[in-house]
Amino acid sequence: MPLASTTSYIKSLLAGLPMPGGLPNMACYINPPDPNDEANIPTSYVWAPDFDESRNEEQGGTIPRNSGPGTPSGTKAIEHMIEVFVVFFQANDDPQADTLFFGVVDAVMAQFRTSADPAIITDPYTGAQSSLYDVGEVQRGRTTISAVGDQAWNRLDSLITLQIHEIFQA
Repeated sequence: MPLASTTSYIKSLLAGLPMPGGLPNMACYINPPDPNDEANIPTSYVWAPDFDESRNEEQGGTIPRNSGPGTPSGTKAIEHMIEVFVVFFQANDDPQADTLFFGVVDAVMAQFRTSADPAIITDPYTGAQSSLYDVGEVQRGRTTISAVGDQAWNRLDSLITLQIHEIFQA
């Protein structure tokens, strides 16, 4: 329940996000297309590599534990560490080369910062609902640049890790 709906929610925040500097709107994927040849479109990829599920009271967990279908239950919490990879190719002689990619990363981070809190999400397979909290409250990032081919273009990458909390019945 939690991983499919959480990654889908993050994708929904980024797909079509307006970009700065006259760039096309952002493309966003969970499972990357093959081949991905959208070199001139800011693109992001969402992945959920780490998560911790518990009934910890400090994170919103409660008892009793669900003992079967239709029985009363408390809540469980998941702390997600969602990774968002942002990729963009830019000519190294572009007049905006010093700032445009950082503007792209700023736009992504601002989208998380201003998203719904809580966000009610629905699992696409079970229909179960849960609540996401703190999207964009803790964001860790890293950017890199590398020359491509003849060094006339640069590949710009950023990894943004989001710490997100989810509460659901269990």
